[in-house]
Amino acid sequence: MKVSLTSILYSALFLGALTACQSNTYQVKGTIEGAADGDTLFFTTDMQSGIPSDTLIVEHGKFSFSGESDSVYMAMVYSAKRNELNAPFFVEPGKISIDIKETPGASRVGGTMCNDQWQVLNDSVMTIGKEINKIAEHIYGNNVTFEEQQKGMEQIEQLNKRFSAMVIGITEKNIDNEFGYFLLTYYPEELIDNETRLSLIKKLPEQMRKRAAILQYEESIAAASETAEGATITDFSMPTPDGTSLSIMSEISQHRITIIDFWASWCGPCRQDMPAVVELYKQYKDKGLGIVGISLDESKDDWMAATKQLNITWPQMSDLQGWDNAAARQFSVTSIPHTIVVNQQGKILRRGLRGEALAAFVAEQLD
Repeated sequence: MKVSLTSILYSALFLGALTACQSNTYQVKGTIEGAADGDTLFFTTDMQSGIPSDTLIVEHGKFSFSGESDSVYMAMVYSAKRNELNAPFFVEPGKISIDIKETPGASRVGGTMCNDQWQVLNDSVMTIGKEINKIAEHIYGNNVTFEEQQKGMEQIEQLNKRFSAMVIGITEKNIDNEFGYFLLTYYPEELIDNETRLSLIKKLPEQMRKRAAILQYEESIAAASETAEGATITDFSMPTPDGTSLSIMSEISQHRITIIDFWASWCGPCRQDMPAVVELYKQYKDKGLGIVGISLDESKDDWMAATKQLNITWPQMSDLQGWDNAAARQFSVTSIPHTIVVNQQGKILRRGLRGEALAAFVAEQLD
């Protein structure tokens, strides 16, 4: 199923239900543009696959359905003929209104607490999204200078920060209800950092704090703190290309600072970044820079071929388990390339630096 970016921008692919306190009836009444009498709409509670759980028929541009649910959860109504005609909404007790428009981002939901708040959030998202798109079209679609590109990227970064602050603010405002709980448990660390999430968790009503998702978050945040900036890593070993076992601390202890570089032969951004990392290593290896590559490959041949093609000369290690790599799990690495810079004692100085930011930090430490 294809869903338009603008209509589902930042919307939930949340698979778990938000447990409510009671079972009640919900009634949905909606309108839809661009649909004829007799056209089919699908109702789905599987936001990832879009597999329908019910079928609706359009009559005079309208549709309706009702049911009972003992929880609050995300769902969607979409056209069987035109998937871009859709509206994500919350199933919750009460009278829910849905107005599906042909113009991207113009559809609206409301009538109940979560849906009213969801619409407020979506309106703000669309405003910020339009600003980001306008800047991106300018800096990538025109023959602009490097300085203009940098200025545009800084503006986009500020807009992203604005969106993050907005999500956190709405979450805190609704922390005593299901919508706040939904935002708290849906958005990733890039939008709600672990420290903020933990402070918000402490503000949840007691019964919500006992839910499995919250207990899992508290556990994962506690684990993440062990590999956050300022923490000291524990030693681990992993096979090298020649089959011997390499201790990470045996390498780290030899250098003033060491970059632990998570990458893979199949990772396009990794390969794109690698020439700059090679040059950085050449420039600073005699000043105390070490690098250890940890590959998330599953094929040793692909791994070895990539190190040769990319002129990688620093030590490499991998258990060839792909995303199930033991070190990646230990450091909660969920995307690559990902770097962790440590000092000679294994203290984590910075995480997630790439490109110019990584080069600048290395220079700051070693020049």
